[in-house]
Amino acid sequence: QVQKVMPNDSFYFSIVRDPGTLGASAFSYFRSAAPAFRNSPSLDAFLASPSRFFRPGIRGNHYARNLQWFDFGLPDPAAPEKIPGILEELDRVFPLVLLAENFDESLVLLRDELCWPRDAVDAFPHNSRDRPQKLTPSQIRRLRAWNSLDWALYSHLNRSFWKKAEKFGISRLRDEVSELRR
Repeated sequence: QVQKVMPNDSFYFSIVRDPGTLGASAFSYFRSAAPAFRNSPSLDAFLASPSRFFRPGIRGNHYARNLQWFDFGLPDPAAPEKIPGILEELDRVFPLVLLAENFDESLVLLRDELCWPRDAVDAFPHNSRDRPQKLTPSQIRRLRAWNSLDWALYSHLNRSFWKKAEKFGISRLRDEVSELRR
């Protein structure tokens, strides 16, 4: 819908986060909005048997599974053989997708893509937890498996991001990140 009202040469970018950590944040943040989360006594109980709590199509449950896939407006369900084509089309629309886990590096690449001078970008933490929730490797694996479309999306965009970083120059990227943080 946005493309219908924007000029053809508009630059679209977005940001993604590893579904292994996003899923836990979503469980906490959207607990009251998503029946699948609200009906579960804990994140561990939900992860032990997500299908016990999750029913597709129930209002608010889109927060409980593949949230980023939903936010990008991608088709769900998606046949596994169609996912690579869907992701290639997404690359065409979004020439750069930032990574939350590498936010400073993302800002440097965004600044470069937009041809902004180095001093045009600044960063400061906002709306972040003082003590991020500690997740076990098992919880992260289960969250990625439950959010398998988000994991496919994130994995693809992460590879694309680092290819852009290599093209930009990893050493140059490190230098600019250091400068940004200073």
